[in-house]
Amino acid sequence: MPDDISTYYESRLQREIEAIDGKIRDLTAEKKALERQLMKARREASSFADVNRKNSVSRIMIENRIIEALKKSSKPLTSKDLKYEAMYVEFSLKEATFRTHLHRMKTKGLIEPAGRKGLWRLPAVNHDGTP
Repeated sequence: MPDDISTYYESRLQREIEAIDGKIRDLTAEKKALERQLMKARREASSFADVNRKNSVSRIMIENRIIEALKKSSKPLTSKDLKYEAMYVEFSLKEATFRTHLHRMKTKGLIEPAGRKGLWRLPAVNHDGTP
């Protein structure tokens, strides 16, 4: 009987250690993603030279992240996909704020609806380079 308790206790501890290892892997991946984003933000700092409001910098970074995601994708992306990308810039991004970003980008001609509701793509470019 004592051997059964010892084996149970050891296996329980091993499962807890494995769960912690999984959390560490997840946090390490998240940290690396944030570090990449920080490095990219620093490289893009020159484009923020004339921006003096904190939320304007955040907006520009979110817009750039959305545009990059659409450029990398071979097909239109859903609003959900784009929000996930935007959350790399601002983890606590609220749904209403995100929708405002999409609306502003659509109004500026940076993105356009792609068929059904909630599907987005970059605008087609003419041969002269204009949208």
